[in-house]
Amino acid sequence: MIEITDELEKILKEELLNWSLSDDGIDRWISRDVSSNIGKIVNDIWDIAEDANHHPDIVAGYKGISVNLLTHDKNAITDKDIDLARKIENLILSLN
Repeated sequence: MIEITDELEKILKEELLNWSLSDDGIDRWISRDVSSNIGKIVNDIWDIAEDANHHPDIVAGYKGISVNLLTHDKNAITDKDIDLARKIENLILSLN
C-alpha cells in the first residue's frame, strides 16, 4: 500500500487537480481533445522524463494517453513524481 501524506493530498487538491491517486501511484488522463497528435505528446513527455531521469508508465490509445507516476524503487510517491507531474502539466497547458 502506498503511503499518502497530508502534504501529497494538499498538492493534488490545490495544484495537480487533474491527477488522481491510485493503488499504483498518481495518474493523469490526457484526452485526445487536448491535441490530436498523441504521438507527439508521448514523445514530449518522454523527453521531459529523460531530462528528469524519472520515467512514467505511459499507455497511448486513440482516445488519449494515460500517465502513471510512482518511484518504483521506493514503492512510494516521491518528490520526483510530483516534480515530473508538474512538468507534464506545464506541457499540457502549453498545448492549449
